[in-house]
Amino acid sequence: MAKNNGLKCSICGKEAVRYIPYANIALCRDHYVEWFEKRFFKHVDSFRIFEGSKRVAVAVSGGKDSVSLLHLTKMASEKYGFEVLGITIDLGIDRGTAYSKKSVEVALSNYKKLGVDYVIIPLKEKHGFSIDDSKRYVNRPVCSTCGLVKRYLLNEVAEEHGADTLATGHNLDDMAQYVLSAYVHGNLEYVLRNGPVIPARPGYPVKKVKPLFLTPEEEILHYALIKGFDFIYDPCPYSSEFNRVSKEKLGLIIKKIEKEYPGFTLGLVQTFEKEVKPKMHYTKETQEITKCKICGRPTTPGRDICSFCAVKMKIYESLHRSDGLKKAHNG
Repeated sequence: MAKNNGLKCSICGKEAVRYIPYANIALCRDHYVEWFEKRFFKHVDSFRIFEGSKRVAVAVSGGKDSVSLLHLTKMASEKYGFEVLGITIDLGIDRGTAYSKKSVEVALSNYKKLGVDYVIIPLKEKHGFSIDDSKRYVNRPVCSTCGLVKRYLLNEVAEEHGADTLATGHNLDDMAQYVLSAYVHGNLEYVLRNGPVIPARPGYPVKKVKPLFLTPEEEILHYALIKGFDFIYDPCPYSSEFNRVSKEKLGLIIKKIEKEYPGFTLGLVQTFEKEVKPKMHYTKETQEITKCKICGRPTTPGRDICSFCAVKMKIYESLHRSDGLKKAHNG
């Protein structure tokens, strides 16, 4: 861990491991952890993240954000008195890296260390295809398909296992990109649906929460390293294919502004949540619910089949066609 040029902790005077420019505070290892966790609970209380929750499902991919969230949620469960369920999806991503296999192993390591209930969902076994299959057979960005699959399965599994709340590890950087992207593309309805707390509603019985939505990604990494959490360092092998305009470039722009004006990112998200969002409302179309004719889960108004089932059907057709061609060739 990098030293901070002789900086001393603002609280105890020991060697500082991190300087927080927007808070103008330097912190040693112990006081950084204390400050980080105190802020987490402050956000949880301020936004009533776990209010009314009895069984909280935590989506754990094995990365620093989700692993840190799992440990923090376990701490919160002891304070607020709810159960914790870990959910990990084996997406079947390999590409010579065994990425999904490693992710599942890391998640299991953390579940066992904390002693929490968990469920591992093998996408290939449950639905007959993997993300690697989708790359080959679906004409859409693989990261878009992966996001769709994760949202569908996390909601499905959380409901099946009796969770009333689903927590994901979206951080401040993610939320800032959502907000800025919404302005750029004029899709404010989208970011309205991605706040820190999305209450349960007809068709969607599980509350969605993002407890780390005001916590910078870099600070989460520092926390995970200091605490010695087991998490996967390797990036997803498909990450380089992500839509660069909406994700990478906006992220870089935000980081440049943050470096010049510490606190910009936090202000962007906080202002949206506290000042802009209360003055907006969902349209009637956003609130309407129709059900997929195949799986019975909610789908976009005007569509008979949800996006997940549409992708699944496309892959099935392609796989069967490919199998038929192989048999004909071998025959």
